[in-house]
Amino acid sequence: MAMDIQALESVQRAYTRQVKAMKELSYWERLKRLGLYSQQRRRERYIITYTWKALEKLVPSPSSINEVEPQFNQRTGRKCVRKIPPSQAPARIRTLLSSSLPYNGPRIFNCLPRRIRDLTGCSVDSFKTQLDSVLRTVPDEPPVPGYTSLCRAVTNSLPDQVDLQRRDTGLGRSVGTPLL
Repeated sequence: MAMDIQALESVQRAYTRQVKAMKELSYWERLKRLGLYSQQRRRERYIITYTWKALEKLVPSPSSINEVEPQFNQRTGRKCVRKIPPSQAPARIRTLLSSSLPYNGPRIFNCLPRRIRDLTGCSVDSFKTQLDSVLRTVPDEPPVPGYTSLCRAVTNSLPDQVDLQRRDTGLGRSVGTPLL
């Protein structure tokens, strides 16, 4: 999976290198300056949006077997709960399942700040605008050759980046617990 992400990212990296005024900047800096997301972040943004739409009943749940359901708690707000039965499948199948939308959607959605998770009854565009305001504050450091040693988080995935931000700011929450 990491090699697939790097292959996709290398296309955007080569394209952004063609912008003359940004030739000397690192790929991560070019993304920031151009207002672009990495390919991985774009995918996770889609996953978040689809998960939100499923919670809002605007689209079908990602899987008829693994229904995505909202759960509300007075202190932590709305979270997405996935009902995934334990699997006795071979390891390769379990790996594929762990990277699927029904598994990752709730995990990624739940790492968002409460004010984003609790948005309900608004338009999709309004949700995306609010989501983008948060995503712009989270480091986007895609794994590309020559940069992986500079990554501070375990991966570029939102839960890992958000967890690192929390530790840096002293909030000390674990992965998957939302910013308040």
